[in-house]
Amino acid sequence: MYRAALLLAFAVTASAQDTDGDGLSDFQEIHKYLTDPSKSDSDGDGVPDGDWRERREFQYVVRTVVQVMRPVTIEYLCDDYQDARILDEAASYVELEVFHYPFSTPETAIESDPDWRRAAASMEQWTRPGLTADWTPAMRDALVAELECGALDDKTLVERASKRLLARAAFHDGFTTFVTAFDAKGEPFLPDGSKPEEAWRRELSARGMFENRCRGSCSSTAIYLNGCLRALGVPTRIILVIPVVDANDDAEMRLVRLGLGHHGVRRTLLGALQRLRGSWTSHTFNEVFVGGRWRRLNYDRLGQPSFDRRLFGLSTHVATFNDWADARMAETIGKRQALARKDDLFGGPNPYSTLSLRDEFGPHCTLGNPAAEPLTAHIAALLRHDDPLLPQEVREWFRRRGVQGLVARVEGPGDPDALTEFLAAADPVLRLDGGGATATLSLDAGCWWWKGDHALVRLSGDPPAGAVPAVTPRNESPEAQWTVAQK
Repeated sequence: MYRAALLLAFAVTASAQDTDGDGLSDFQEIHKYLTDPSKSDSDGDGVPDGDWRERREFQYVVRTVVQVMRPVTIEYLCDDYQDARILDEAASYVELEVFHYPFSTPETAIESDPDWRRAAASMEQWTRPGLTADWTPAMRDALVAELECGALDDKTLVERASKRLLARAAFHDGFTTFVTAFDAKGEPFLPDGSKPEEAWRRELSARGMFENRCRGSCSSTAIYLNGCLRALGVPTRIILVIPVVDANDDAEMRLVRLGLGHHGVRRTLLGALQRLRGSWTSHTFNEVFVGGRWRRLNYDRLGQPSFDRRLFGLSTHVATFNDWADARMAETIGKRQALARKDDLFGGPNPYSTLSLRDEFGPHCTLGNPAAEPLTAHIAALLRHDDPLLPQEVREWFRRRGVQGLVARVEGPGDPDALTEFLAAADPVLRLDGGGATATLSLDAGCWWWKGDHALVRLSGDPPAGAVPAVTPRNESPEAQWTVAQK
């Protein structure tokens, strides 16, 4: 009843005001910290709620210490989903302490403002054109006419415009956003000194993408929306987030397994991170000023939370830019990627490393933590790499690589996300008995094919020769258990 009453009383007015004067807005006390916005000291211990430690006493948090290659914009990193501060910094990187609030709820309280243009008029920093957000009055007029959004409230406008803008712009497979630099005149150029004229029109110029009806990867799409939504008068900016750990680093994955006591959070993160192994991973999207607050806009999803199995599991906000050109990515991350450097502080494909991770239930936190029921999956059959029962693409995968092996038909997980979550939690080791020999193989969580209602998962290792062997899972993980077909 306490929470319901607070939500009703403060739903509209809590966005910016601080009723109790503790340094935390009413909105964040309700949706982030779970403290009482009418009391400066919610638990009466003599320490105000705004204290760096005290603010977490009613919530569940995940604390990380992460080293991140610049650019890092610390002034924007305490947002509705995290608190962050600098512990150390060097010329090329910043070491951050970040407290994540996976169960914060700002996305559930996005109010519309029919008079939003009044506030936007005083936020010219976030609406004016930039080097990449290069909208013009003619482009604005074309947008208003095409999208039919001139008299809408801000929430409806953003939701409608983002959806239609994405639909009208075909995906262009290019990725020059991180390696393009800008000279003193604001002209873009690539590392070899050439002018990226085609890429400029299709990936880096909001106006060019609007006129050519195309866009590139996530950073390109963020540039496109940054320029188009600004042209419509909506204060907009670009943010960069990274996964809570580098999934390519086994030591960092171990931090997740050992440092998280919340069963559901741990399972969600391990499943989401499994999908990132082997890749360079970050994500760029937007923030828009809607209903009196900055709200996350991920493509056309207004209110993107930080805890989401489809977005890294849990993400860390590391930078915010007025215009993509302000990031100067070609001098840092872009240069590292262009040179394929892995011999620096980070030692892998990603320009970040998590040094520490743990979770914490505040002393007044009421969040439950039931032990999750074990996930289950069924190995219905084993097939050799050239079995005609396998789809052609699977047999072709083995042929192109010149390898042999076994593939398991796995049933039970309802979709690829559920399969990924299971494979991340399950013991991969199988004992195979056949032809008078025994071998130990592992299910490869990074090599599988989804086929309608089941998956085909590659086994790594050398199977016994002869007939398809019998399989016995080791099943040492309490969180995920295999069953096998009975012979």
